[in-house]
Amino acid sequence: MSETIYSRKFAAGEEIFRIGDQGRNAYFIEKGRVEITNPRQGEDLVLATLGVGEIFGEMSMIDDAPRSATVRALEDTEVIIIQRSRIMQPVISADPMMNLILRVVLARFRGAQHKLAGLSTEPGEIDRSLGEIRDLAIKRINFEKDMRRGLELGQFEMHYQPIVALDGRTIAGFEALMRWQKDDGDYISPGEFIPLAEQTGLIIELGRRALEDGLRDQVRLAKTYKSVYPHQDVPFMSINVSGMQLTDLAEIDLMAGLIEESGANPADVKLEITETLLVENFDHAIEALQKLKSLGVLIAIDDFGTGYSSLSYLHQFPLDTLKIDRAFVVNMHESDNSRRIVRSIVQLALSLNMSIVAEGIEEKEQLSTLHALGSHYGQGYLMSKPLPFDDALALIKSKPIW
Repeated sequence: MSETIYSRKFAAGEEIFRIGDQGRNAYFIEKGRVEITNPRQGEDLVLATLGVGEIFGEMSMIDDAPRSATVRALEDTEVIIIQRSRIMQPVISADPMMNLILRVVLARFRGAQHKLAGLSTEPGEIDRSLGEIRDLAIKRINFEKDMRRGLELGQFEMHYQPIVALDGRTIAGFEALMRWQKDDGDYISPGEFIPLAEQTGLIIELGRRALEDGLRDQVRLAKTYKSVYPHQDVPFMSINVSGMQLTDLAEIDLMAGLIEESGANPADVKLEITETLLVENFDHAIEALQKLKSLGVLIAIDDFGTGYSSLSYLHQFPLDTLKIDRAFVVNMHESDNSRRIVRSIVQLALSLNMSIVAEGIEEKEQLSTLHALGSHYGQGYLMSKPLPFDDALALIKSKPIW
């Protein structure tokens, strides 16, 4: 059956699929009734009769196994086809343990169904992929366990990447970036542990840790900076905040307590959020950001240009800074489109009286171009990689100019 067909009609008595057929789709009954049967001792054993609003064929669609029963229309019936390609990607990308539980439930149900029909129920015939999914789930559980243990043992620490004023080429701020170093000395990439932290809810605890450590270190960095540059403003500290942290407005009250206890000047603290927060729940985002602003902090949109923010309502949020994603910066001199996007973001930010930070600067030509376009700040490996706290202090004392 073509996957481009979304509905189909079956006449009374017509077979929709037969036991042993390959299961690629499930079916939602929009009109009529169907009968599900299995052969037993030369007769058809009726397993179920389904009507409008019910679904059949879902088991074979999920585990991609042959049909375990035959389905016929009891009367003129119309079904909506639920395509496997539409359903399986969310299942495959789901939490492996959820995927494992789903497969186990299907395997046991299919085993009971086969037993009722007097058929073989060898485990390998039920779900050949169960072992692989189980291994993936166990690996995921162990990784989460290691992360929780790492939190308890203090294996997570903050590194600080300088943010440079493009006028003067001196340090204007730092971005606090979390790093995880395990007992054996190996670092785990944030690209591995941040997504898992988001999915498990550990991101809230990690976010609190990042805010607490970042605020503490901002005060210490500011003190050193003031001794080296007595006539300049102290560097701000940019700290990433997960959208999950802002789901509950009570979490913002906790953040307020951390800011107050730290002794940091809220005006020197910049909280970075992603565009996703702005579009998933517009009204809640406004309320959450206004509550953050009431703390006296600055707010930045991280990786601007990669999400889905609508320019028509961007001005309704109390934002102070747009951060240009590194993907556009790195490709500026190879792609006219990337350069145009950077120029457009800079012009947009300037029109909204917002400051601009360009990320991912790796070459002097990029630095010069961004300055010429009007970007206020930049960060990237050209200036410095993220540094442990003591190295960040040493960098300030060295009075770098890029």
